[in-house]
Amino acid sequence: MEQSAAIYELDTQRDVEVKTMAIPEKAKSIAVVDNESMEMANGLLLDIKALRKEVEATFKPLAQKAFEAHKAIKAQWDKAEAPLKEGETILKSSIRKYMDEIERLRREEERRLQEIARKQEEERRLAEALLAEAEGNKEEAEAILDEPIITPTVVIKADIPKVDNRMFTKRYKAQVFDLPALLKYAVSTQQYDLVLANETALNARARALKESFHIPGVKLIVE
Repeated sequence: MEQSAAIYELDTQRDVEVKTMAIPEKAKSIAVVDNESMEMANGLLLDIKALRKEVEATFKPLAQKAFEAHKAIKAQWDKAEAPLKEGETILKSSIRKYMDEIERLRREEERRLQEIARKQEEERRLAEALLAEAEGNKEEAEAILDEPIITPTVVIKADIPKVDNRMFTKRYKAQVFDLPALLKYAVSTQQYDLVLANETALNARARALKESFHIPGVKLIVE
């Protein structure tokens, strides 16, 4: 029964396609030069309108069936995927928290060792200046104390297993909360890519106002 229905649907589709394929040649054969030819053209336009309804009646149910099938499969897909996403979120959150803590400790230890190195350099500098002053070289002692203290940068590598950092990269996104402020900024800095025209709203306004439509920066197109 299902096979017969499928064959019928296929035959119907082919019949509609044959009808629509013939339209362009018919349209080319009509040159509107007088009332008679204008009536012929208008008649073909009415045929096209009728064919559009036939095309819709043929393919819309098929599209609806495909859409319903897609929704059902997607629902099952999402159901199977949900536990995996939940587990992944739990693990990534735990790993990220651990990595953040290790990074905090690493930086803290770097600062501690850097401070020790700075103090050691200060003590060495002071001892050198005191020695110079004891030898009667007061200017040299002052020069030693005036020199900027430069210590080697301390770098500590975190001792953690290697992971794919792309999985734990923080992602940033923007959210508009003040549209007038954004528009003002985009115009003042000429960064027009930050805002997009609402073509749906503009088209609705054009359909409503027709020839009286007028908005600065927008032109009316009649098709």
